[in-house]
Amino acid sequence: MIIEKLLDANDLTESEKQISQYILDKNNDLSLMTSIELGKNSYTSQSSVIRFYKKLGYHSYREFISRLIIERNEYFKVDDIALEQPTQYFSSYEETQSIISKMYALALIKTNILLNKNTVIRVCNRISSASSIDIYAVGIANVIAKQMAFKLQSLGLSCMFHDGLNMNYIKKLDQRNVSIIIALSGKNPMIQTIAKTLSEQRNYVVSLMGRKEKNVMELCKDNITFFTQEKDDVDVLVDLFSGEYIVNLIYAILKVKMENL
Repeated sequence: MIIEKLLDANDLTESEKQISQYILDKNNDLSLMTSIELGKNSYTSQSSVIRFYKKLGYHSYREFISRLIIERNEYFKVDDIALEQPTQYFSSYEETQSIISKMYALALIKTNILLNKNTVIRVCNRISSASSIDIYAVGIANVIAKQMAFKLQSLGLSCMFHDGLNMNYIKKLDQRNVSIIIALSGKNPMIQTIAKTLSEQRNYVVSLMGRKEKNVMELCKDNITFFTQEKDDVDVLVDLFSGEYIVNLIYAILKVKMENL
């Protein structure tokens, strides 16, 4: 979550950009660095560092640097994954196996960087206490949505998959209903219509999306973002791997939670 904010330089001041650039340099070891040293090495100041980590939501430098080191380790692993676009993905078994393995690794590492632990846990808590769960998706995102519906049903939860709107059904939903919108980008007009319609019913709506689409996210109570490629891979495999990872993470958390009740 820290790394994601550092990469989005639009919201950073000039001093914050200098700190960010220093942090994102793989050659700089932060493990034993104090706030004074970070300020000095990034050509800013300790006060700039303090304002920076407080802006990111951390109360102490120790808390900030501990989380940052974990995220950096995950972020820099991506450098070791050379996922190029070969002219033929399936020219040989060995090449195909190598590429698919790299896609999985890239999807997991980059999605972990985007995740907010508190949001994921809050969504799981709402799902576990829901009177009913409805999962909405269109197009290729149906693959992820159907998997999620099956996994939640296997836990004994009342869950249905939808690829469109049924207004008579939606109007009967109670306040304990959880509606989950799954999309790779959120730009699909039908997904935006679904999000708007559900939000007007004032029930709990959460999005699982590959790209941040404000038109959908602003209508949802919670949003979980997973990694997608800027350029589509063959059959958008990386996007699907990332979405499936989120589904499996939620399923595993819920399974443990319900077994301990």
